[in-house]
Amino acid sequence: MPGVEDRLRELLTAGPRSAAELGREALGIKGPEAIVAKVVEAALEKLAWAERDGAAWRIRKVAPPPVEGPVRLVVAWQDRAAHAVWDEGNLGEVGLCAPPELPAAPPAVAFGSLPGVLSVKALCRALEPGRAFTTAARAAADWKLPHRGGDDALGLLHTLAAVWERAKDLAAEQGTRGLDALREIADKPRPRLDLAPYAFDAAFLANLPETPGTYRFLDAAGTVFYVGKARNLRNRVLSYFAVPREPDQKWLTITKRLRSIEFTILGSELEALLDELRLIRELRGGLINVQEAAHPRPARAMPERSIFVLPSADDARAAVWLHRRGAAVKRLDLRLAPRGVKGAAAEARAFFDATRQSDAEELAVAEAWLGDHRDRLSRIDPDRPDLEAALGGVLRGDAFSPGERR
Repeated sequence: MPGVEDRLRELLTAGPRSAAELGREALGIKGPEAIVAKVVEAALEKLAWAERDGAAWRIRKVAPPPVEGPVRLVVAWQDRAAHAVWDEGNLGEVGLCAPPELPAAPPAVAFGSLPGVLSVKALCRALEPGRAFTTAARAAADWKLPHRGGDDALGLLHTLAAVWERAKDLAAEQGTRGLDALREIADKPRPRLDLAPYAFDAAFLANLPETPGTYRFLDAAGTVFYVGKARNLRNRVLSYFAVPREPDQKWLTITKRLRSIEFTILGSELEALLDELRLIRELRGGLINVQEAAHPRPARAMPERSIFVLPSADDARAAVWLHRRGAAVKRLDLRLAPRGVKGAAAEARAFFDATRQSDAEELAVAEAWLGDHRDRLSRIDPDRPDLEAALGGVLRGDAFSPGERR
């Protein structure tokens, strides 16, 4: 009886109803409620679109797929964006472009933040507020995801694909499916803390520098109780003032004890890592930092002797890092003036001729970072005969692009 089925669907569209109600309203059945209910339930059980909901019946909920169709994965690669279409477990051809030049379709996802692109990092943080999710590689390691990762564009895309699939599955477990729903979760701003108890305001936080550096959290007595490092001080410090969906004990302790913030601007993330290590050593007794010692990952293979050129927080200088593999690392300030080059070259030669060893923990931190970023750093061979001329190139700004200086 098509008319009866249509009438049942019409009534259930308005919301769940009991079988007895449906029998009386849709079929016009009269009699004891239990009998009417049994007659209607027999009919409803044959309908694929109807399901029982406790004592009532409703239209069966059909979950959409986690994401409708393919997506375009996007990762930062050197000074460009690498992208490829990910569809049913297959990665398409890899392309390179500037982020604004991404193809319009299919929808794009990236781990970080790009205009108009779904942020997998924001999605992961919303789904599991207790995790840091600093990078896609860190997320993949924490989740123990199998993937064909690596430092090249293809490897980074495979890592992002693994994290993306895990995030979709986690969202589905929590009842969220479909690209639009995932985007809504990722884009939804978290509530912010009331800043009234603190000795700073929203303007202070908004004006923090977007540079590498270290930060120190102080309590009401002016005692430093927590230190950290950041590639972007503003973003890192602001993250403490977005309320997690499930605040952990560390966040609760920090935000309750905190009263003021101090920070130091540094030239690179490497400087920030080493400064954080120094602070933890100096203030260890009074810190609540869970990690009170550096635990760097094994470094990639490095040349025996290297000079690396990095930015400095001082616009009048460049940071020249001298490195002897497995032995020592040292930072020189190269004044961006001709008279500074000769002295820097002499210091570099003395460093490579010496046998002095660096602190083992500092060396391990530096070598791990330099190894991870080697392909994006400017390296000068310290054994080249025209070392002064090579360092002089820093004055012209031609030693800030990746590659070997021969």
